[in-house]
Parts: sequence; structure tokens; C-alpha cells
Amino acid sequence: MFLGLLVDLGLDPAVLAELPGRLGLSAVAVRAERTTRGPLDAARVRVAVRGHEEPPAEALDDLLEGDGPPHAAGDHDHGHPEVGHRDDVADPHRGEAGHHDGRRLVEMLAAFERAALPPRALERARRAAGLLYAAEGKVHGVPADEVHLHEAGADDALVDIAGTCLGLEELGIARVTCSAPVPLGGGAIRCAHGVLPVPVPAVVELLRGVPVAGGPIPKELVTPTGAALLVALVDTFGPLPPLTLERVGHGAGGRNDAALPNVLRGLLGAPLEETAGTRQVAVLETALDDMLPQDVPVLIERLLAAGARDAMVTPVQMKKGRPGFHLTVICDPGEEHRLAGILLHDTPTLGVRMRVDRRVEWDRDVIAVQTPWGPVRVKRAKDTRGRVLRAQPEFDDCRHAADAAGVTPDAVRQAARRAAGEPPAEDPS
Repeated sequence: MFLGLLVDLGLDPAVLAELPGRLGLSAVAVRAERTTRGPLDAARVRVAVRGHEEPPAEALDDLLEGDGPPHAAGDHDHGHPEVGHRDDVADPHRGEAGHHDGRRLVEMLAAFERAALPPRALERARRAAGLLYAAEGKVHGVPADEVHLHEAGADDALVDIAGTCLGLEELGIARVTCSAPVPLGGGAIRCAHGVLPVPVPAVVELLRGVPVAGGPIPKELVTPTGAALLVALVDTFGPLPPLTLERVGHGAGGRNDAALPNVLRGLLGAPLEETAGTRQVAVLETALDDMLPQDVPVLIERLLAAGARDAMVTPVQMKKGRPGFHLTVICDPGEEHRLAGILLHDTPTLGVRMRVDRRVEWDRDVIAVQTPWGPVRVKRAKDTRGRVLRAQPEFDDCRHAADAAGVTPDAVRQAARRAAGEPPAEDPS
């Protein structure tokens, strides 16, 4: 459905048709076609391995309701990513024989390298694969590098992941927003390891911190591959951001359900420019009076790694005279629900306050400069004309360079500032 959406948004189908050869998959063919799902015209991409598409999994609710033959689980996706292949189980003990050879993470990463994907597409594909294997490994209690995925590691899924990341790059899509909460469906599905509840365990593991909801129908709406792509590709979960709408696309799933158009819809456009020097930010706050102080730095690091723009803690005295912490997190609008989920999951807090503020700020960028002791990253503040106002070298880079060369961090810092073009300080006299 991701691939179909990208084709409908303007991706040349020839890019996908050539992808199996780039990945080294001689027995795989990819073709795009037009179809309808309910009242909607949509693009569908078919991936055939050795002349056959991935056989559908048994949707347990269909069998129970007598709706006819089993259909591919997950084909009822309604506005969110879904890959129509059964990738919900991993077998760390599986050999290389079988309907689909088990594929290890290192093999999947090697295929991405072989395809010579552009740098950002390669990074996104690596992240999606790494997340998928890590989740399956945790569910089954084995290290990620020992997992052999079944269908998720097969040729068709390789095309799904690589093709999605390559297609985003071909279309020049730098930022992805997904509506929230993500509907996961419900019910149960029958797979290689028997009957599993929906959402399946790997999906639950992958979507930690993502706003989700059950329903709206008792079907599987997100598989592990779809969840891995969501987490790897989506920058913001939340409302549609302001943009100048250019194209609308629909990617069709395999099943045509009269009750619900089985499509993934995408809106492509250019973001509206905010007034120069101003922007909106989301602010999260909570008070912590029963969290160990040594756990606070770990929490801050987790929030920053999850996309927070800043996170800070202030010591406070709480009710009954107890010492505590006031935690403030700043993030992009639309990220607040996901980061609030981390706070609710990783701290003892019972609630998180959220609001959207408007702030005035200088433009900024991060560059790497050369100093006599090696490269250092520098964050620069610039005015609306692009003039550098100040430059702040990354402390860790300065410290490491100083330790290696036997000089002071300040010597490295001053050299980095000069290399970054920071103007000299004005004479106060």
C-alpha cells in the first residue's frame, strides 16, 4: 500500500520495476496497475516472487463469519501503512530451508547496500529493518542478530522496505506526518504459529510511544513491517500540518472490502512558511516527587533521542515538603502525544500537561568545521538575512578532540568558533 501510494503521488513505476535487480533478487518482479477500492480509484503495486505473490494469511474473523476464502490479513488498512504480507512471527531456530529462506538482519542490510540507495533512503531502510528485527527478537526472547524472519525477511518484503524508502527520496519527500491515533484494528489472525490477537506482539512492541487506538473494525490494520515503516519514516504523529496541497494519492491493498475503502491515502505538499523568526512549539510539563535522581538523566536522554527539541529539570519542593523535580519538554506540535506516552510509561507520573506556545527565535543550522585538532560540529544562530550571530561548538566534540591532542577544551572551542564564522565580540568601551 505504501508503494501504491507513492506511485499514485507520481513515482515512476519503472523505479520499482528495476529495484529487484538492484537488490540482487533475480526471481522477483514488480508491476503497478490501476484498481478501485470502494468508490476510490487507486494504484496497486504487485510483488511476485518466482511468479507468485505472497499467499494470503488466514483472517480468523473471516473464517468464523463464513465470508468466503481467507484473505490477506491487514488488507483493511484505513489511512495508515500496511504491508500485506505475513510478517508477524520470527523463528530464531529456523534454518535456511522452507517456502521462504529465513533472512537475518545482516543479509537484509547487505541487500540495501547492494542496491546503492541514496544516503537518506539507505538510512531509513536500515532503521526500519533494525526496528523490525529488534522487536521480533524481544518478543521471542533472542538477540536481534539471531532472528530469522519468515515472510518479513523474504524477497517481497525487501522490495516493500527498500521501495518505500527509495520512493520517498525520488519524490523529494523530506518530512512525513501520520494522523493519530493510529487505528490497530482488533480480533485475531491465523499465522504460521497459530492464532494471535490483533495487534500482534511485534506491533505492540514497535509502537511503544506512538498514539494508537483499537478499531474501527475487528481486522488487523497494522502488521510489524507496517509498524516498522511507520516508526522509521514518520516525523510527527498528529493533525495535518499547514501546507500548500499539490497532490493526493491512494495506495490499494489486496482486499476490496465494500464496507471500508482499503486504501492508504497521502497528501503531498509544501509546508507553509511561518512568519520570519517565529514558530509554534509544544510544551509538556509534569511534576515528579517519587523518581530516583539518578534515573532523571536517563529519561532526558530518552526524550531527546525520541525527537524532543529540549528537555530540562528544575528542583522543586512539593506538597508535604517533599523534594521533587519539575520536568519541561519542548517539541514540535504533533509530537506531544508520543512524548507524553514516554513520560507516562517511563516515570511514576499520573498525568502530563500539554500546550502549544509561540516563540520568537533565530534561525539556526549545524555545520562541521575543521580545527587544528580535528572536526567539530557547531550550531550557528543566524538572523533573517543569513548572517551568523553566534556559534556554539558541540561540547562532546571539543572534549574528545582536546583529550586526544592534550589541549584544553576551550582552545578547541575558540578555534571552532572562528572556523564557523562567528563575528568577533564588540568592544563594550
